[in-house]
Amino acid sequence: MNYIILAIIILAILVIIYTQYNNIKEGLTFPEQKSYLKKQDKYFDNRLFPPVVKGGSDDVKFVELSDDKKKLNEVKPGAHMDKSSVAQKIEKCKMIDKTHNCSEITSSDCGYCWTTDKILYGDAKGPKADVCPKKGWIKPGRWASYFCKKKKEQEICKQMKDCGDVGGEKSICGWCPSKAKGVPKKTTSDGRGFEPKYSDDKCNWKSKAMPSAKWLGWTPSKGGYPNRNPAKGGEALDAGEGDCDRDEDCGPGLKCGHDGRMTGVKDPRTGKNIKPRAGYKDYCYDPNFKSFHGSLIKPSDCARFKQMFPCVGPNMLTGPHSDACLSDLWKKSGCSGNLSQRVTDRNDYNWWNSHSFTDAGNNMKSFSVTARRDTNYNKAKAAYKKCYGREVNSCEERFKPRPLECSRKLYAQTGCSGSGELQPDKRGGWPNGYVGQGWANGQKGRWSNWTYKGAVNWYKRQAYYYQRNPKSNFDRAIYTNKLCFGKAPKIPWDKPCWKDFIIMMTATEYIKYRNGELDFSGNSGGGFKSILPRSNYKAGWKKGMAWKGNYILTKDVYEKPLFPFWNFIKTNKSVWNSRWNDFKRKMLQVPSVKGGSGIARSKWFGWNYDNRSRRGRIKAGEGDCDRDSDCRPGLKCGQDKTRLPGVYNTGVMGRGRDFCYDPNSMSGVDHLRFINGSPFDRSLRASGSLSYDNSKGMFYRKGSDRILTKNAYLHEDFPYWQFLRIAERG
Repeated sequence: MNYIILAIIILAILVIIYTQYNNIKEGLTFPEQKSYLKKQDKYFDNRLFPPVVKGGSDDVKFVELSDDKKKLNEVKPGAHMDKSSVAQKIEKCKMIDKTHNCSEITSSDCGYCWTTDKILYGDAKGPKADVCPKKGWIKPGRWASYFCKKKKEQEICKQMKDCGDVGGEKSICGWCPSKAKGVPKKTTSDGRGFEPKYSDDKCNWKSKAMPSAKWLGWTPSKGGYPNRNPAKGGEALDAGEGDCDRDEDCGPGLKCGHDGRMTGVKDPRTGKNIKPRAGYKDYCYDPNFKSFHGSLIKPSDCARFKQMFPCVGPNMLTGPHSDACLSDLWKKSGCSGNLSQRVTDRNDYNWWNSHSFTDAGNNMKSFSVTARRDTNYNKAKAAYKKCYGREVNSCEERFKPRPLECSRKLYAQTGCSGSGELQPDKRGGWPNGYVGQGWANGQKGRWSNWTYKGAVNWYKRQAYYYQRNPKSNFDRAIYTNKLCFGKAPKIPWDKPCWKDFIIMMTATEYIKYRNGELDFSGNSGGGFKSILPRSNYKAGWKKGMAWKGNYILTKDVYEKPLFPFWNFIKTNKSVWNSRWNDFKRKMLQVPSVKGGSGIARSKWFGWNYDNRSRRGRIKAGEGDCDRDSDCRPGLKCGQDKTRLPGVYNTGVMGRGRDFCYDPNSMSGVDHLRFINGSPFDRSLRASGSLSYDNSKGMFYRKGSDRILTKNAYLHEDFPYWQFLRIAERG
């Protein structure tokens, strides 16, 4: 029973040993392999000879990791060596490894294991008493010393925590800002800076941060960059852009490098800094590049470099970027203010921090370009606020269509009121009865700001003019005042009542009054049909006053506050102005009305007319007279006239000749005489001045009778319809 238990225990131990062996022999990661190899060194130090037992078990065999790193192969270290000789060389190599003096490797049989960073005794095939992967083994010889020293120096420099951490053994190191780590350094060929000592320690931050040359042309006259002078409102050039003529042509902190004399612009074909050459193109460049010699940063330049190139680092091409980097890019973008205060949209920061610092900087510069040059107002407005912290001038001519904000501003500057029909906020209802499509298009941007503002002012001036002279064109007075001030001026006439209006209109035979409505459809309708709209669509200030049916006018429409009764009265008056003879005919049917149109023919009796010395003897139309007293009572002497009232010029008037005439003569004046006591006496006022009565459309009183001249009849206020109505009654 005891033997059975013992056998079971031994079997369990063997299973555990076998399992652990397989775990080591297969599936090792590189760090596990490295750790395993270092531990094996201690074991192999005492295993100088191959196993002497043929077919021995695993515990007496040596193994090493295969090239494909998937299994352990059996090896027989030291099988061909003399024990005392091998032991001495192993000890010598171990001593060199402890002193880290790589220069002593060359004079010994020591090689270098790159993987474990150990100096070991061996030959071209590998170490004799230790294990090293084939690809990690540097055989004994001069290269073993080189790679040993390189490895150890690189490991020392990897310990640098920052740019200034160069104390003690780290004095051999320089700081590579693009990788944010230390590397062994050497002096540059010009002796002014440092660069990586070993070729695989690349530090190309300059080529990464340096912009590529972008040629924009020699001069504007030759098709080159058109706005290169910011002093004249043009666009400043970015780093790497040309042509520049002076430093002022370049953006903030940049200079103009003539003939390629610059550091900080790379040839896009080679990726290297442009070399100076006579007659070469001129580019803007960052002078900060020139102040750093070599690719590694000296401890004394750490603070200055961080200030000048805050974006250079391991993440410079991918992001995320430091706050200092983004703030520096913002300062160079052409925008103003503090970045964190100007830009609050996290989407912007997310974009910048997921792209290279160059792309982030260009994106920031696009804010400035959009703010100052984009023709889309909404885009420019957002960019301007973000870039400069203030509102863009909405009236810049570049914006097409014209922004509503600008139209509001220009409109307000004219002095027109917010209720005016031209007020830009009403554009949604255009075109309508006030504003046509042409105005709508012009307001949107077809017109310049100057043209638009001038057009509004033109309507305002008209509105003021017709306020002062409403009778000259009251329709226009309403229209222009509605456009600018939103209300009509006071009507300058008294509106007849509906009954009187009917009398006025029906004085014209083809205007009929039927069923309480006026019918203007008869005959041609004169000019009446055009006074009112056929429908209320786009009727403007006449909205609600459209004709009913076939040119029928109702009382309700007539009583609208702005019903244009004046146009009906004026139109009907124009009809009767052309009917003076018809009017006279109707008047002469009344017995108390007489006609008259006699005229005196001019006669010349010579310079010494016999009757001129006899006071009051010369008749109207006769000459020669020298003074009024030479003429009959009530007559005057017209000195050297070719035309006189009541006198027909037979050809003898003028040439210094003087004729008597009646200043109030009805001779030659087309008129009607209303005998005293006629039914028309009270229809008009009367006075004794013919010229005054003609200007007022009144009767001229001559003796006891009343005279109506054609001129008085044509006056706009002459009540022809009353005379026609009285004449009709007989």
